[in-house]
Amino acid sequence: MGLFDFFRRPPTRAAFAQIILRQIAQHQLAPDCRYDSEQFRIVAAGVDGIIFNLDNAYRDYCAAPRQQRAAVVQQYLSIYSSPGMPSSFAEARASLMPVLRSRQQGDHLRLLAQAEPQRAAFVTASQDFSEDMVIMLAYDTQTNMATIGQASLTKWGVTFEQALAAAMDNLRDRTAQRFVALGNGLLMGDWNDAYDSSRLLLPDLLYRACQGGEPLVMVPTRGRLLLASSNNAAAQLSMLALAEQLARDEGRHVSSAMYGVRQGKVVACQPADAGVAAALRRHRTIIGADLYNQQKLEWERLNASTGEDVFVATCLLIERQSGERVVSVSSWARDVHTLLPRTDVVAIELYDEHGERSGNKMLAWDDAQAIDGGLMEQIDCYPVRYRVRASPDPQSLAAVPACEI
Repeated sequence: MGLFDFFRRPPTRAAFAQIILRQIAQHQLAPDCRYDSEQFRIVAAGVDGIIFNLDNAYRDYCAAPRQQRAAVVQQYLSIYSSPGMPSSFAEARASLMPVLRSRQQGDHLRLLAQAEPQRAAFVTASQDFSEDMVIMLAYDTQTNMATIGQASLTKWGVTFEQALAAAMDNLRDRTAQRFVALGNGLLMGDWNDAYDSSRLLLPDLLYRACQGGEPLVMVPTRGRLLLASSNNAAAQLSMLALAEQLARDEGRHVSSAMYGVRQGKVVACQPADAGVAAALRRHRTIIGADLYNQQKLEWERLNASTGEDVFVATCLLIERQSGERVVSVSSWARDVHTLLPRTDVVAIELYDEHGERSGNKMLAWDDAQAIDGGLMEQIDCYPVRYRVRASPDPQSLAAVPACEI
């Protein structure tokens, strides 16, 4: 019986980390590794040491049947045993592929670099695609793929646009029309090659697959592409429900938006049906709150390492009308240095003439941002946050109407 067959139930996070540590040592992937339980990762020694982030691997391991768990670990570790990048663009060209990633990934790397300035930072190469998503490049081999950083492009003497053009040619060559019907008019990509979501970049493919009307598409996670017709509101609602389930079950979030084709280009869009539009707002609010709360944990780790005294506010969700409407809420405390998430509603603390806390006043975001003009300072991060160091004066606050949730 092999090591991985021993576990009839998913192991604890700590036990899983020990499985990975043993495999790293056995295959000599990195020297002098230690388990960082707070951030659930394994860190190799040295400023250039590999960091093995375990969240996605642990999720996949726990979800896999017992007899397939060893393969999950092998696939995860194969990323780190891959050969180095080719020395020239000519060598790399045939193996380049475009990948779509959440904009949050870049923010995660930025916060990690600030928290651990002694480690060599990985500078990504990317291009904005939508509000919450970027295009990146991958070097693909038969066993794994590696993200291409700016250093590789510089070494090869090519721009991001030149490398992306080659990657798009490769994606087209690998793409036959391959969708599976899920019922109710909803289709899902069935390539299962780690680039399903990348096919969003092929508008001709989307049109060919769409049965009447215009194609509406979602890429909730890295390995999923969902498609419905603009003429089928029921299929669009099914697409949203599945997107929410996949984001919850699979992790590796990519985008919460819905996309259409306008003048030959794929762009984020709003569905015409009012019910679908409301469901999309609900979905995006839920996903946004999850991203904010992941960001909160990372920012708190950064603050702990730098000693900065700043409160990273939580994005809370309040359901109304039997779950059909979800409202995001953040709290603006009195004279507390705070990083506020952008939410539908801001709860601002109220105090009486004796300085005693007397409750909260709920304001719509735009009204809260307009108070005293300039109390909020937008920070360059994703999801966006706003730095506040002081509270609105009572007169200005009293002049703004309260918001009904």
